[in-house]
Amino acid sequence: MSDDEIQEFQDEVSACAEEIKQWLPALAERHTPLILLAALSEHVGGSLRIFQDTGLCTAAQARAVLERLTRITYAGQTSL
Repeated sequence: MSDDEIQEFQDEVSACAEEIKQWLPALAERHTPLILLAALSEHVGGSLRIFQDTGLCTAAQARAVLERLTRITYAGQTSL
């Protein structure tokens, strides 16, 4: 990917994340944080599996998403 393509991708991800943030308060009113996070993880994991099975993403792309999630989750921690 070129630098411009990477920036466009990152901009789209940020815009989508902002949309998702709008739904979270309503969900948080009805569910505990742990339930909400577990449901989101099921959605992400299931989506990655379906996207791979249907050719919408490669295994390498799915791994990149999971690696990013791990970096975000453990940012600033010295060990996992």
